[in-house]
Amino acid sequence: MDKIDETILKLIEKENISGEKLSSLLKISRTAVWKRIKKLEKLEYIIEHSPKGYRLIKPTDYLVPYELKKYLKTNWLGQNYIFFEDINSTNIYAKENNLPHGTVVLAENQTAGKGRKGRKWISQKGKGLYFSIVLKETPPLNSFLIYSLLFPAVVKKTLEKFISQKIHIKWPNDLYLNNKKIAGFLIESEIEGNEISKVIVGIGININNTEEAFKNLDKPATSLFIEERKELPRKKIFAKILENIESCLEDIKPEEILKTVEDSLLWKGKKVYLPEINLEGVLLGLNKEGGLLLDTEKGIETIYSGDLTLRQR
Repeated sequence: MDKIDETILKLIEKENISGEKLSSLLKISRTAVWKRIKKLEKLEYIIEHSPKGYRLIKPTDYLVPYELKKYLKTNWLGQNYIFFEDINSTNIYAKENNLPHGTVVLAENQTAGKGRKGRKWISQKGKGLYFSIVLKETPPLNSFLIYSLLFPAVVKKTLEKFISQKIHIKWPNDLYLNNKKIAGFLIESEIEGNEISKVIVGIGININNTEEAFKNLDKPATSLFIEERKELPRKKIFAKILENIESCLEDIKPEEILKTVEDSLLWKGKKVYLPEINLEGVLLGLNKEGGLLLDTEKGIETIYSGDLTLRQR
């Protein structure tokens, strides 16, 4: 979309306007006006065609810039906003392009979306939130784990404002609702010398995804729509997530981040297993650096990376 598309939308929001009048106002041909209308309809704007002209009946549910601007109240995060209807991966795009600090890249559909350890992320078109944040004002290496926990902590608290249930955090960066995954975070960093030069935060959240999207997965996944039995406002949720992330990045409070994660820790008090290092133990909580504390047969072990599973025996 460009300024001409946005102007057309503004003009047809409140009244019927003929193609001839639009052509005159925009100084483009009537054929060009028709092509613009078709372009907007492809983006799922519902537009009435009548002898009186064109009129907007329903705005798109897609998170196009014109729609997001109605809700977004950030100072810098997402003010440079790049929208794709389809893309391989927002993280790949963010890595391959030199984008300014605070850029947000969102796609309605990812053909090669991925989670941690190269797992595929299912992106049902127009139903979830699939986006990447580019950050160039980054933390010291020794506090990166707490920094990375900020994002699931903020998203969890934001989503809970829109639903009636509690969300749990599966350390280090998944969100679970009713023991099923609803969101994942892929945080990738670029290091120069002993400093982090850039962080790309990939976030995937299942908002209005249907059960059909998850039928072939080997691990249980769900969406807010499935668990709450109602459709939720993606535009409002997305804008509020960006606002809250910006606020937390401007004033990082490690104690608050750790407390949010600790209070919401999935499987806390239960026996868990880390297959990569063949370690099992009872999940006790977090240490002050954000590492995981496990009560094992050899005593208390601290874990700083890994993929937890629940021990069934």
